Amino acid sequence: MPRFTREQVRRRQRIAVAILVAVLLLVIGGCTALVANLRGGDRPHRADDAAMTVGSTPAGAPALTQLPEETQLTADEAMGIDVSSYQRDIDWEQVAGDGYVFAYIKATEGSGFTDTHFRLNWDGARAAGITVGAYHYFTLCSPGAEQAASFLAAAPPDDTALPPALDLEFDGACEERPEAVDAQAEIDAFTHAVEKAWGRRMVIYSSSEWRDHYGLPVADSRPDWLYSDRGRPSPEDWAVWQLRFDGTVSGIDGPVDIDVVRIEVLREHAAIPREEDLELPAPEEGQS
Repeated sequence: MPRFTREQVRRRQRIAVAILVAVLLLVIGGCTALVANLRGGDRPHRADDAAMTVGSTPAGAPALTQLPEETQLTADEAMGIDVSSYQRDIDWEQVAGDGYVFAYIKATEGSGFTDTHFRLNWDGARAAGITVGAYHYFTLCSPGAEQAASFLAAAPPDDTALPPALDLEFDGACEERPEAVDAQAEIDAFTHAVEKAWGRRMVIYSSSEWRDHYGLPVADSRPDWLYSDRGRPSPEDWAVWQLRFDGTVSGIDGPVDIDVVRIEVLREHAAIPREEDLELPAPEEGQS
């Protein structure tokens, strides 16, 4: 008498085939990953530059009254704002009605802190037709890699958004002042992780106090976000210009930071060259 019925034998054959296929897929997948790593599979995400668009500020828009006297937008410039929970609840439809077409929104600060209004502002601005971007307020009290993880958790890559921005200032709870080489190491760890994930170079904003203390090597080859309340800033290749921090905007109670963007300059300076074997430079050995 047979030990197994014909149906039992067929069932065991099907199971064996399924196991064999699964094993082959695992082996092939492992080899593919190995080859990819050998060929540079750890390359950064390549953002779709065409997906990032910013509208034009209409002629006669109330936003234009925030410009310095006798200053007018050029053809490649548009007006926007940068905000955080400090502005509390925002009526983004009114903001758009004033002619603001982009907004940088605070996402995170240090490690483990997400701005309480980030998601509300992000979704509200987008619903009003405003192009959004996320910024991180850097602190010298926590490792750059941890801060990058916090930022990416709150603001994952989005090709339609503006390039992520890094805010370097001394205001805030952190009173640490490490040596310049140590501070730069943490900043490098942060920018490396974020730029690799987003596929775009970060926009860099810094206070005059930061620049006086540390300089600004992190801004090399990255888009500049400069402040000037007297006219277009120098050097002339800026990507974002903050022209005031006490602006008046419909739909927002209290003062607001007002900005101008050069979208083509921003697009160009944020782009990571696409040569086949190019990778973002990793932090030096021993950095966080």
